[in-house]
Amino acid sequence: MIRLLATGAACALLASTTAFATEPLQVSYPADAQMDCAAIATESGRMDQVIADANAQIAKAESSAKGAGVAGAVAVEGMLRTGLLGRMPGVGQMANQATNMARQRAEQVKAQAGQTISTAGTRKALLAGLYSGKGCDAPAAAAAPTEPTGF
Repeated sequence: MIRLLATGAACALLASTTAFATEPLQVSYPADAQMDCAAIATESGRMDQVIADANAQIAKAESSAKGAGVAGAVAVEGMLRTGLLGRMPGVGQMANQATNMARQRAEQVKAQAGQTISTAGTRKALLAGLYSGKGCDAPAAAAAPTEPTGF
């Protein structure tokens, strides 16, 4: 039982120290104005993927927090039923702290993912403006009609 709690605490600590390896997303970049229509469309599609990934992170964080809560409750209940809490009173508190750490980490991940979604949405709106401003959505110019030459 102690080994289970130690493993849970180590996992919670590991989860709380992992950081995103990518550079933070910005609303605009200096090279945005030089992008052509295809590059703007590609970048807009990438923003859709960034938003989908951030939503997946939020779902995973919520699931992780719920799992940690259930695992903590089961561990404390098991220790209570076996009498371990009476013999080692600090063990229950350690299990609760591990659960709280997992919940806090989940909230941090959710907040960061929410910020990413907001930034990506704003960037996507900026890209839509660039796309429209460059006339990317305008129909191709029709060929000029030729004048008849013989009357």
